Amino acid sequence: MLVTLSVTNFAIIDHLEINFHSGMTVLTGETGAGKSLIIDAIGLLFGKRASNDMIRFNESKATVEGIFSINSLELFNQLDLLGIEYNKDEYLIIKREIYSSGKSICRINNTAVSLVQLSTLSEQIGDIHSQLDTLGLINPKNYLYFLSSPLCQEYLNEYSLSLKEYKHNEKEYNDLIKLNQENTLKKDFLEYQFKELKQANISIDEEKSLKEELSYLSHYEQIVEQIHSFKDLYDDNDILSKIYDSINYLNKLITFDEKYQSLKDIVEESYYNLDNVLSDPLFKINNIQFDENRLNEINERLSVYSDLKRKYKKNTDEIIEYYHSIEKTLQDIDNYDSLIQELQNKTNQSFHKVLDIAKNISNERKNVASQLTTKVEEQLADLQLKNTKFNIEFHDQNLQDTNNINFYKDGIDNVDFMVSFNKGEPLKPLSKVVSGGEMSRFMLALKTILGNKMPLQTKIFDEVDTGVSGVVAYSIAKKIKTISEKSQVLCVTHLSQVAAIGDHHLKIAKSIVDGRTITEVKELTNDERIEEIATMISNGKPSLSSREVAKELLNNITNI
Repeated sequence: MLVTLSVTNFAIIDHLEINFHSGMTVLTGETGAGKSLIIDAIGLLFGKRASNDMIRFNESKATVEGIFSINSLELFNQLDLLGIEYNKDEYLIIKREIYSSGKSICRINNTAVSLVQLSTLSEQIGDIHSQLDTLGLINPKNYLYFLSSPLCQEYLNEYSLSLKEYKHNEKEYNDLIKLNQENTLKKDFLEYQFKELKQANISIDEEKSLKEELSYLSHYEQIVEQIHSFKDLYDDNDILSKIYDSINYLNKLITFDEKYQSLKDIVEESYYNLDNVLSDPLFKINNIQFDENRLNEINERLSVYSDLKRKYKKNTDEIIEYYHSIEKTLQDIDNYDSLIQELQNKTNQSFHKVLDIAKNISNERKNVASQLTTKVEEQLADLQLKNTKFNIEFHDQNLQDTNNINFYKDGIDNVDFMVSFNKGEPLKPLSKVVSGGEMSRFMLALKTILGNKMPLQTKIFDEVDTGVSGVVAYSIAKKIKTISEKSQVLCVTHLSQVAAIGDHHLKIAKSIVDGRTITEVKELTNDERIEEIATMISNGKPSLSSREVAKELLNNITNI
């Protein structure tokens, strides 16, 4: 549960430190004193989004810190997943820092975490319910949440995976159908291109070889001229024979000093290398021929490459790749019937798998709905709505018409909460007939029923009793008190009946210090509670009679 809350520079709160207790704690005070600000501060610890508008005027940072006692296995598992160190015998510290720059930092036990991680963790810690949340409760989009169960959740996890697989298969099938239609329409054109490229029979190696041969034939005269010049250089100067003579001189030097052996080896190797070069067929003029017909053939063949590149706007590599892709496409067109049938079967199988799981989810929800209906009517009777009739209506799809079944992210169900608050009146959608006071009681009925399912240590009610009075106020007070028997409850209220039934009472007030408004919190003694409740009863001016009523309320808590 929440043990201590520290708030600094948050809206009109300068600095507050509040110690909380188990059981039910009520928070009262005049409008604008800061009751909801305290709830908003706790909301930040539960992962609500922060804004720099929350920072006190002329301050650069707001800080909210909560110390929680921990005793939940689910919470320990979440901390393990986040890699946050903790001690089961110690406290959990959650801290939010909001900067004027817009930056916000979340820390758990001094470990920085993301807002999403904090929000996920808070699901195991606490729940804040306000008037706006009450409106959310009667939104049909949220009804399925109340029909959940562990078995239903198992089905939903399986459903989510199977739906993803079905959507993937369905997309593959539809894409193949579309591709088949497109390719069939252009089959003649693809066949023409395939035939043209096949006849061209181009290749990277051939193109490279042709270009090299073209270069040779195009420069025939220059090649012959350079060979003549090269050979004349050696022949006219008798270079090779002179190198051979130099080897003889080196041999004589070696007889005097063996150090000359390495030099002689170098010269000798050069001699034989030059001799091999001069004897190579490439330097024999008789072997060099010019074939004009061959030159024309090469140019004609290379023009095929040029024409294809210009036509297809691709290089040779890309044209060859495109040729193979056309070949595969034409093969696929011939095999589309079998491929389509195979994918259709696969899609149908995954469809029926999703449908079967969705039916299981729906059946489990109907079982939960049957039990919930009875329990809600019992709770509403306790809240002075004894003539209320409640039913959960399932708008079932026609599952025989498989072409028109809608798979939603959470199944195939559309449900509505149908209610009649007055005897003799027909059932109508809850969202259309509920009043403010009835809405609050309906919410409390659901919260009471679902309370045992929600492993929350702290439950917060922010003015959920607005719009009720008299005996209904007593009933709401008793119901909130019942919830506090299994969870820590913090309740912001304007009802004297609710304020009186609390185990602890905090008064929120504002004052002006040094020209600035600040919020203060005080835990009331029994006498102070009498005065505060009397003030609530008499609209701000306690009288002798209102004090007596307040005393009676506090003295008769156990009988409410």
